Amino acid sequence: MTNVLYMPDGNRRFALKNSIPLSKAYSLGGRTLKLFSQFFLAEERAQMLVYHALSSYTHQRTDSSLDSIFEAATKTFEDLAQEDFFKRNGIGFRAIDHSGKLPATLERTAKVLSGPTAGLNKKECVVLLGYSLENDINSALSHKPADYESFRKGLIFPEIDLILRPLEMRVSGGPVYAMSQAQMITLDKSNPEVSRKDLERAWQEHIRLKDYRKIGNPSYHK
Repeated sequence: MTNVLYMPDGNRRFALKNSIPLSKAYSLGGRTLKLFSQFFLAEERAQMLVYHALSSYTHQRTDSSLDSIFEAATKTFEDLAQEDFFKRNGIGFRAIDHSGKLPATLERTAKVLSGPTAGLNKKECVVLLGYSLENDINSALSHKPADYESFRKGLIFPEIDLILRPLEMRVSGGPVYAMSQAQMITLDKSNPEVSRKDLERAWQEHIRLKDYRKIGNPSYHK
C-alpha cells in the first residue's frame, strides 16, 4: 500500500495574491488535511499520509505567520475531533513535534484528536508540527544499531512512495531517508486552492509513472 507525503505550501502567497489576512489563508489551507485524509486514507488509496505542516526550523520565524499557523491548526484539529473524523474512518492519528515550542492549546487539541484513535494503525495520518530530521536520526543512532538495516528500523517513517507539494518541489527538512524511490508531483496551485480534482489527476499520474517504472526497470516490483 502507498505511503504519501504532502507539503501544504503556498498559504502566504495565496494571502498576498488575494489580499487577505494570513490567518484567513492558513484557515482555508487547513481544510486540505481532511481532503487528503479522505482521499488517500478513508478511500484506501494509501496506508500512511504524512502531512508536513511544519519543520522544526520553521519555528524560528520572527514574523506573525506562526501565530496564524498555530491558530489554523488548532481550529482544524478541533473541527476534526468534533466530527470524530479519524476514528469514524478507522484512521490512526499522530502529531510529531521536535521543536518543543507548540502552544499548549495546540498540543492539547492534538492529544484530543489522537486519543480515540490509539491502536488504529492499518491506516494512519501523521501531522508534522515541528519535525527535525536531525532529531529523528540521532534518536535512531542512540540505540547503537549494528548495521544500516537496524538503523533504518529505528527511524520514524517507512518508505514514502509519493510526494505532493504545491508550486515547487523541495523536501524542506523532511525525512529524506524515506524518499529515495518516491515519485514527486507538483500541484500547480497554492495549498488553499487544492481540490479533489487535483488529487485525482495526481493519483492517475502516480499510477501511470508507477506502471512505467515496472516496465522500464525489471528490478522494480512494488
